Amino acid sequence: MKLRGAAVIITGASSGIGAATAVRFAREGARLALCARRFDRLQQVAERCRAVGATEVVLRKADVGRPSDARAFVNVALQHFERIDVLVNNAGRGWRGPLQQMPQEEVTELVSSNLLGCIWTIQAALPIMFETRSGVIINVASVVGFRAAPYSAVYSASKHALAGLGHALRGELSGSGVKVCTVYPGTTDTEFFGDHKPDGPLVQSADSVAKSIVRNARRPRRDVIMLPYRAGHLAEPLLGGLLDHALGEMRRNHHPEYRV
Repeated sequence: MKLRGAAVIITGASSGIGAATAVRFAREGARLALCARRFDRLQQVAERCRAVGATEVVLRKADVGRPSDARAFVNVALQHFERIDVLVNNAGRGWRGPLQQMPQEEVTELVSSNLLGCIWTIQAALPIMFETRSGVIINVASVVGFRAAPYSAVYSASKHALAGLGHALRGELSGSGVKVCTVYPGTTDTEFFGDHKPDGPLVQSADSVAKSIVRNARRPRRDVIMLPYRAGHLAEPLLGGLLDHALGEMRRNHHPEYRV
């Protein structure tokens, strides 16, 4: 796919991987539609995108966990672009702690943002993709989507669900011209961790994940496991040891009484 002039829509674009992905597509000369809950932050990202080459940037304040917001965002993008070449489902949230202590409203909001928001946005975008018989859907999951992390039970479950959603959609959309990719970032240096800033050899930058997303928009692959080095086919065996050690450190930092 040629990305110059392509219509790219990104959810959760106000910070982290979403913001870095928007800037990466902007450098390719893409037209962008961006949404997030924090509109002030979104405006700052839009300024960066315009400065590096985006030919058009459309903004929408939206919580894609709400079906009406997801549909409205896609409709606004279509009013400007009349097609969707790339849909990046990045919006999401996290929560860490024992499952038994997770408030009901946190469970609902996390699943709505991480999984249902992705579903609503895809449902809204598919009709135009079917009409043009083209388009790439990229869902941003996580390595915990195949290797769950204690104290992140619901978050892990939501990312497992994204993996299943991607696998099923590939079968449904076979022959339609629409491609589906799932990207599994490892530990990424973003605001996701709050005051517990991640460090160590497995930590990667948001920009490195963004570069992988842009590469997949250009040449779609099915599943892309993102680690700080290019060894995707070795990722799962390595995660059995290295990532378990990293998760152990995170557990100790978050729950000092926990012992691996």
